[in-house]
Amino acid sequence: MPTEETRALVANFLQEAGQTGDLATAVRHHSSPSVHLHMANGEEGGIALAQATAQELYTAFPDATLTLEGLVVDGDRAAIQFRLSGTHSGPFRGFAPTGRPIDVPACFAVRVEGGLIVEAWYYVNLFAPLVATYAESHPDDPL
Repeated sequence: MPTEETRALVANFLQEAGQTGDLATAVRHHSSPSVHLHMANGEEGGIALAQATAQELYTAFPDATLTLEGLVVDGDRAAIQFRLSGTHSGPFRGFAPTGRPIDVPACFAVRVEGGLIVEAWYYVNLFAPLVATYAESHPDDPL
């Protein structure tokens, strides 16, 4: 797929996700039904994993915002660099809400085929700020 077609698809995806705040729906609208998602923690799956991940994220960080920092497109691939900010107001993977803000860099890379995202890689380390907060509040726990 030519670079400009990939750029247009990714731009439409980002615009929808940004305007609606509904990342799961944006993924569904711009992805193949058989999309394959690779998570930084080793999880892999399709649309159901994308929806569950978005639900978990917005439950733990209901005020989450994504700030675009960069976009690189080459042929059928794109890498989106952004910052994820929000307040840890809900449980997240065993961590109780801390009420503290997070601001972490993240990257979302995609491969496009037939005008749809067919494969995606999501890289973000939400555990670093949560572990740091836990360590501050539990100084005697060696983690």
